[in-house]
Amino acid sequence: MRILLSLLLFIFPAMLSAQGVIRTIPPQSEDDVSHSYFTTLLTMALRQTEAEYGVSRVAYTTQMEQGRAVEELARGRTLDVYWAGTSISREKKLKPVRLPLLKGLLGFRVSLIRRDRQTEFDRVETLQKLQTLVACQGKHWPDSDVLEAAGIQVQRGAIYELMFRQLNAGRCDFFPRGVHEGVAEMAARQGKYPEMMLYPELIIYYPFPMYFFVAPGNLKLAQRLELGLNRMIDSGEFSRHLREHPATAHLFPLDKWIEKRVISLPNPLLPPDTPVTEARYWIQPYDHSR
Repeated sequence: MRILLSLLLFIFPAMLSAQGVIRTIPPQSEDDVSHSYFTTLLTMALRQTEAEYGVSRVAYTTQMEQGRAVEELARGRTLDVYWAGTSISREKKLKPVRLPLLKGLLGFRVSLIRRDRQTEFDRVETLQKLQTLVACQGKHWPDSDVLEAAGIQVQRGAIYELMFRQLNAGRCDFFPRGVHEGVAEMAARQGKYPEMMLYPELIIYYPFPMYFFVAPGNLKLAQRLELGLNRMIDSGEFSRHLREHPATAHLFPLDKWIEKRVISLPNPLLPPDTPVTEARYWIQPYDHSR
């Protein structure tokens, strides 16, 4: 019986995917407001390609942190699709669908800080000043490596929600977030952390695309998602989703971000053939040096 159960547990995930169920992660927490942006985009891309590939639906597996999700996807076990910022090592392990899901806006980072540190952050204008502060970031996030490569101290955490607690407790000085994330994340936690605030006056920028990733051998799904996303770009549906979804609508007009103080960082983790100057896919406000 135990052998039969083990066999079923091994076969069942593959059967789900074969039957048109595309498995991805659930929200990281009840306050994970950006999750629906990506799952809606995924669903829309699948619908765009039903004529060629058939009907599929998106289903959630168990919650997992980023490092485990990458490993699960690499093995093709409990995940079919995962969205994440890219890196050279990640693209060696997984198959990227190289269409930036936020048109490069993931690389615009605002910070969550404690209110009693606002005056201090008003004086941060250079990388040298930023290097005197400690950032909270995810243990397996490429952002952590980018910040450390620029000489910024990073307090790494494995659990998403705990990073807000670390900032609130003063174990780090700032928590860089994508501009699409910070506003809603802070609004969802204002009652829980009244001493925390979003600080949008300083942008930390580095070229950093968020992609859909699939297992290395799942070329069919990668081709399907690439086709679906390109069709959405051609029809204007992609841009409408970016402008109108509750997680990203507040970003527009984009001019308001370009006018902020900016510290630009190189991204040594970015694969050298990343098409960062392709206007079809990227918003290009700053220097793209790597």
